[in-house]
Amino acid sequence: MKTHRHIAVALFTAALGASTITIAPAAQAATCDVQIGTTYKSGSYIVGYGSLSNCPSTSTAKLTVQRWTGLYWKDYATATAHQGYDTYVRQNCSGTGTQTWRTLISGTTIGGEYRTKASNQLRVSC
Repeated sequence: MKTHRHIAVALFTAALGASTITIAPAAQAATCDVQIGTTYKSGSYIVGYGSLSNCPSTSTAKLTVQRWTGLYWKDYATATAHQGYDTYVRQNCSGTGTQTWRTLISGTTIGGEYRTKASNQLRVSC
């Protein structure tokens, strides 16, 4: 005596005839990564933003506004970027004259891989 499951499989197989079913492999998992936005000036502030994409919700990265000194990038304002939404960071630049600024995001992603990305470089007078 056949069970209901055997009957359903037999009917399904008969409906398909000699055709075979191919199951597509699962899509490759997205890679956890840092994202950086465009740095811009708003009033007397340099504003940058960034986020994490495809990372666990507990993941974080450091977001930093930097100014070019002529020899190296000096860190100013910092914020902690999170998964899934943009985090903004801003630095008051009034009285600094004409300078070059950027925003940098850095953090360790899944598997312990260190990631860093820099935004555009913005040369402005404050």
